[in-house]
Amino acid sequence: MLKALRNALGFGRAAESKVQVHNAPAQPTVTPRPDHFRLGNAAVQAEDYDEAATHYARSVAQEPDRASGYIGLGYALLQLGRLSESIAALGNAVAREPRNSDGYFMLGQAHLRMGAPEAALQAWSRTHALAPELEPLYCEYCLLLFNQGQPEKARALIEEGIQRFPGNGDFKFYLGNLLAERADYAGAAAVYGEAVALSPESPHLLSSYATALMQTGGQDAAADVLKKAIALAPEDAGIFSNYLLCVQYGTRLSKEEKFRVAQEFSERFESPLMGEWGRYSRDASYPERKLRVGYVSGDFRNHSLANFIEPILTHHDKSRFEIFCYYSHPVADEVTLRIAKLADQWTPCHGVSDADLAARIRSDGIDVLIDLSGHTGHNRLLTFARKPAPVQMTWLGYQATTGLRAMDYRITEESLDPTGTTEQYHSEKLLRLPASGTFSPSPESPLVNELPAHSGKPFTFGCLNNPTKITDDAISVWAKILVQCPDARLMLGNATPPLIERLSEEFLRNGASADQLLFKPKVGLADYLRLHHEIDLALDTFPYNGGTTSFHSLWMGVPPITLDGDTALSKVGAGLMRGLNLHQFCATTKEQYVAQAVYFYGHQNELSKVRASLRDQFSAVLTQLAVDVTAWQEAALEACWNEYCARTTPALDGPAA
Repeated sequence: MLKALRNALGFGRAAESKVQVHNAPAQPTVTPRPDHFRLGNAAVQAEDYDEAATHYARSVAQEPDRASGYIGLGYALLQLGRLSESIAALGNAVAREPRNSDGYFMLGQAHLRMGAPEAALQAWSRTHALAPELEPLYCEYCLLLFNQGQPEKARALIEEGIQRFPGNGDFKFYLGNLLAERADYAGAAAVYGEAVALSPESPHLLSSYATALMQTGGQDAAADVLKKAIALAPEDAGIFSNYLLCVQYGTRLSKEEKFRVAQEFSERFESPLMGEWGRYSRDASYPERKLRVGYVSGDFRNHSLANFIEPILTHHDKSRFEIFCYYSHPVADEVTLRIAKLADQWTPCHGVSDADLAARIRSDGIDVLIDLSGHTGHNRLLTFARKPAPVQMTWLGYQATTGLRAMDYRITEESLDPTGTTEQYHSEKLLRLPASGTFSPSPESPLVNELPAHSGKPFTFGCLNNPTKITDDAISVWAKILVQCPDARLMLGNATPPLIERLSEEFLRNGASADQLLFKPKVGLADYLRLHHEIDLALDTFPYNGGTTSFHSLWMGVPPITLDGDTALSKVGAGLMRGLNLHQFCATTKEQYVAQAVYFYGHQNELSKVRASLRDQFSAVLTQLAVDVTAWQEAALEACWNEYCARTTPALDGPAA
């Protein structure tokens, strides 16, 4: 039970947790009549909870005013999953002994398993007040507070736990998770490092530590940590996905090597599940009926993916398509509620096993199932590996192959995956649309201002991308730009003290001066958009280009210089700029990238004209693009479904396997 509760959101995943169920019946605080209570205790020790419940019930009948018998009965019933009976017994216990912390602790567990988190909060608040020395309470209570939207209380609680139990690595793991959720990745990395010192063989702790390292620019170090985590937990698909995501950011592995890693993921985790592939319950009577399309994601929330998927869900033709959304993140925000209204069927699936989710998708009769995560967080690739829908696709969230043979298509476009260049690095068939994505600008966006350099400020280049994407190669190129533009400066966002130290050293080693660097901390969306008022020209990252950041930058009138690469991840920027007819910002070599940045530094009037007209130009494109991309995608869905039906119509009759 504890393990299931603590695995939510990635919390409590240390390989060898020190947290144990507090077994009150084995050490009763009150001595009742010896026979049935002691027999109940003996049955608990033997893990025979049916027998234990029988004896504890008889003990209660003998001494109905004693709390300990109810405690034992509640515990045994909790282990049997008889939750309402357990709650009744534990309620009787604390009514008779209001200061019994064991009773309140188990009562909170029972309420939580019953789906009553508010009641669990009340019980655990009382437990904490009565017994702050109860070590097993802290992790579960912390997680519940976080899931109930009280992250600051969760943090205060787990910090208290660390003070009381400094040798408990799980507590530092939880604190690291809380800091990571706040995007304080430097703080998270430091705390995870302390936890690793206490639990060096914990694979999930190592995986979280690697994620924090990635977010602070340490891709190679993160990859090394993840290799160790994989060796410790070779059966854990989430850790392997984390490694696949990590290697996409760096240049250590070639395209061929990255593909081989993706294929290894399939061999390890998909091959054992291929026996579940089979017949499907829906018939092939389309177009007489609506096509059922399912989207699976943990990012239907205040996340960058929402900017890209919401326009599609808004424009779907509901007369031809029935839309199902499966949401795998535990927290729902205002964006979640907005997106949920766009679906015909909305299914929260956090905490639902991959097998049970696959069964639900089969039961829903989904025709085309679309993954929006790839190997990013909260993905459900092991659901897709079970092939619960006859046609499966991946799109938007991960611009590379999943490696799954069950994934029939990856939606892309010619500019990202030119025909004949990347097919050999995909397990999926590439489904090329005229354009494969659109974007919904934030309503918080301020107006575009004039070119900052025209108001007497130093010319400012800017990169507000995720620091994970800032490679040593990119720093070398950007430093060359600064050397040739000595009066200019470079603004870098999402900066933390360790990141500032690392980047400063790299830029200085490459010839730039310290006073040319301007670091900005991570800020909320509105303030992040206003930072563009200080930027004259953006510099895109490579080989992993910006996505959402580039769209935001263009919306704010700030075009990025981008380097065209040889993978979809490194062609996003060039594809976007060429689509806006801004070819002058696209480079094909690093030398050209430097030359273009230096050119606009010296031709500010030309850059100012682009800035002044860019939002209107971009707005017109986005308005039409939302309609067009949805229509192109719908036509592709129909074509893929019809192709499937033409191949397998006889196999569609009958129930699902």
